[in-house]
Amino acid sequence: MTDRSSWGQAVIFFLVGGLGLAFGQGHWPNGLALLLGIVFWIRFCRVAHPLLAVPLLAVANVLVWEWAYAGMVPMPTPIRIGMFTGISFVLALLFLADRWANLRLNSLLATLVLPCGWVAFDLASARFSPGGTWASVAYTFSDHTIFAQLASLVGWTGITFVVVWLAAAVNWIWDRRSQGGSAYQPGLIAIAVVAFAVLGFGVYRLSTGNSGQLVRVACIVAPNTFNDEYLDDVYTYTRGIKVPESSTLRARERIEQSMEEHFELVETALDLDPDFIVWPEANAVLTLSEEPVWIKRAQQIAIDNQVFIGMGLIIFRPGTGKGTFNKFVLVDPAGKVVMDTLKATQVPGSLNTKGDGTLPVVKSDFGRLSSAICFDMDFPHVIAPAGREKIDLFFAPSNDWVEVVDIHAQMARMRAIEQGFALVRPTKDGTTLMTDSTGRTVASMTSLDNRTALLVDDLHVGHRLTLYSMIGDSFSVVCALGFLLILGFTGLKKTRAAALG
Repeated sequence: MTDRSSWGQAVIFFLVGGLGLAFGQGHWPNGLALLLGIVFWIRFCRVAHPLLAVPLLAVANVLVWEWAYAGMVPMPTPIRIGMFTGISFVLALLFLADRWANLRLNSLLATLVLPCGWVAFDLASARFSPGGTWASVAYTFSDHTIFAQLASLVGWTGITFVVVWLAAAVNWIWDRRSQGGSAYQPGLIAIAVVAFAVLGFGVYRLSTGNSGQLVRVACIVAPNTFNDEYLDDVYTYTRGIKVPESSTLRARERIEQSMEEHFELVETALDLDPDFIVWPEANAVLTLSEEPVWIKRAQQIAIDNQVFIGMGLIIFRPGTGKGTFNKFVLVDPAGKVVMDTLKATQVPGSLNTKGDGTLPVVKSDFGRLSSAICFDMDFPHVIAPAGREKIDLFFAPSNDWVEVVDIHAQMARMRAIEQGFALVRPTKDGTTLMTDSTGRTVASMTSLDNRTALLVDDLHVGHRLTLYSMIGDSFSVVCALGFLLILGFTGLKKTRAAALG
């Protein structure tokens, strides 16, 4: 890059790529913008000097993520920026590897370097990052139900692979645009074949869904126990802080009021004759001493009305110095507690006691039931047993905040597609969602600002076998190995003499 026109091109590629990525993910999930962003950053890395391209791409990606995921990462700013910087340098090096391979290889094999490396990055993030799969480009396409069916074959990383490969293939054609149709024709054919296969499979899978039995589910959202009037009282009581007896009495009064608010909504939902009534994660706040009272109340209602009742509870253990129990309790129509499961993960900064990660499996007249709680859904390997256990109906009680309302529901939807279960996601301060086993929305509502809400609808439940549930992350592992093998093979080739345009 020695002349002024080359500098001008590089700047345009850099800016257009950054804008595409900034407005293609996170708060603004736009598939076309995301694809163009990757296309132009590949282009920038091809024409800019590597010593300039890598730091610029890394810094720019930090800014992109700060913009696209603003308010979504509950970490102190220095820690968040540090994490983003490290990740962004890894991604920048992947773009550099793509440049290097395309300088040495004259075949479509070179287009596999960036997607294989990106998939390896996605897999490593899912397994080792405290945020799991957050910021994966795959989630931009969660609502594109035809394309998203690819996740049922190889998981969310299959979507990452296809999107990044398309961007690489466009650049492969771009490099050969001046050589005539015969030079870039293989790239066009490959894109057409991949697009036809992916979209054709999606249409087929969607056209053969909804074969399970119909179940009526009610999701209720009651006011949070921590309301303004009693906030300090409940806070000190649940944490065992010594305060005047009057404050303790007020806290207990508020917890009792909260119980009445929850079960009044349960009674309202019963008028609509549901099979299941569930509420969000941590919607009810109490201590170990109140827990038996809440469960007994639910058991009696379940018996009297022959209904399942699922409760998201946050249980403090004052005076023990131990973390909270963030749990989901499901009572069956016989009054039996058939699920009492703890959240298996911890949002950075939270103090809940982690469960052992074992998904509960309950056999019922409505099929096999299971559950996980909110953040657990961001880790595909945590939810993977649901596919192996052939779960028909999966509950994911959640508790969000305004910045993550849309994306967090999309992430949960991806798990339903991957593992082939119907999903019920009752959510506080977020989007309550019901989907079938293909991830199609059956019902949804968004409830914010601690508002009371009720959503009732009929949902087809029934497990649908997926390839991903059988092979797990094998595709991602193959991509990681392929990335290393292609780089090794590339190192044996001589640099192509023709300069890239």
